[in-house]
Amino acid sequence: MSEYRTALSALQALETFGMRLGLENVADYCAAAGYPERAWPALHVAGTNGKGTTAACLAALARHHGLRAGLYTSPNLVDFRERIRIDGESISKPGFVAMWNRVGSFVQERSMTFFEAGTLMAMEWFAERRVDVAVLEVGLGGRLDATNVVRPELAIVTNIALDHERHLGSGLAAIAREKAGIFKPGVPALVGEAEPPVVRDTLAAVARERGSPIGWLREEASWDIRSTEAGWTIFDYDSDLGRLEGLALPLVGEHFVADVALALRAWERWRGAIDPGAARSAVAAAAPPGRMELRAAGGVPFLFDVAHNPAAINRLVAALPGTGVERWTFVAGMLADKRWEEMLDALRRISPRGRLCGLATANPGRRLSARDADTALAGRPGVAWSESVGKGLAAAREDVEAGLAEAVLVTGSFHTVGEALVALGLATEGEPYERAAAAPPVAA
Repeated sequence: MSEYRTALSALQALETFGMRLGLENVADYCAAAGYPERAWPALHVAGTNGKGTTAACLAALARHHGLRAGLYTSPNLVDFRERIRIDGESISKPGFVAMWNRVGSFVQERSMTFFEAGTLMAMEWFAERRVDVAVLEVGLGGRLDATNVVRPELAIVTNIALDHERHLGSGLAAIAREKAGIFKPGVPALVGEAEPPVVRDTLAAVARERGSPIGWLREEASWDIRSTEAGWTIFDYDSDLGRLEGLALPLVGEHFVADVALALRAWERWRGAIDPGAARSAVAAAAPPGRMELRAAGGVPFLFDVAHNPAAINRLVAALPGTGVERWTFVAGMLADKRWEEMLDALRRISPRGRLCGLATANPGRRLSARDADTALAGRPGVAWSESVGKGLAAAREDVEAGLAEAVLVTGSFHTVGEALVALGLATEGEPYERAAAAPPVAA
């Protein structure tokens, strides 16, 4: 479809403008277009890690309670259209073209960024398709993120950790203040993980300043993990609105359960008691692509996870024992503006063998160079540089076939996982990637 390729190329050309925070352009467009962001109730999700899982679970809860649910997330793994979904279905190519044609002239006149344009396209798509609710994941920070033109029903913060310090500040308090920028007067806020104390204090202070009534997940709900088996976590959830037993989540890791518990409590805050059947179906569908996703290719097991900062990598490493795999080799592609050496050292704690890879799909200004890698790897025996994710995968496959490892962990960024899925033939370039559905364990 030539129209689609033309529209996609025009959108991708905006990446040359890089990352720019601010609301003026998006707010001006919304005012000129009749405020498409007011056509639907919104649930707004910020935080350092876990946003995608919490957002996906919220959208699934809406869908399984009979609502037409929009979901806007970023970044994508393989194709941009993954970012804009309604009831789990990515925006169509004709829909993409129509939305670009609607926003493109304004975007280009203002030299808006790639993310700003994508946000406007999502807002217009949700308005046109008359969704009953839209779940919006913040792209970066919160206060100056393009999504922050909405006035949501509920503002949600998953957790706070060090990441994007160049844009958000060098300490946890500064980052927490930026993410709390989604708090608005009279709009309730809900926080997942509020440690260390400086995080809670900062979020509470911003909530007071904004006149936003704030709640803390661990004071309002609790959950207990029953078991972990075959890539699933079975858990119970309790709150003042009831108990949900035997929920089956197709992810392994306590942090994922906390992310889903946050979504469950957010739903209760917005809509009240959760239908048990809807909760069961929603939690089973709450795993976004590329999160603790186990796939096989050519007889070799690969585990994909988009952990892309030190806190996320540490959460991933802590969850790996639950997979049942004892011996790993890894393929990691990381962006140069991340604390990638710290991430690499965390991975070396679970495997003496690994590959650090170049990333073809990353913005050139953020790509890790072979020179930087060589310097870092000189003192890290067992880890080698690969020019591409594909070459790293081939070397890791040899480790497994030689009996040096049982499985390959692929992590470090969305780019890494996306490139790996395509290289292994598990995804098609230019088409949205969908996580395969699986049946929960019978015991659930």
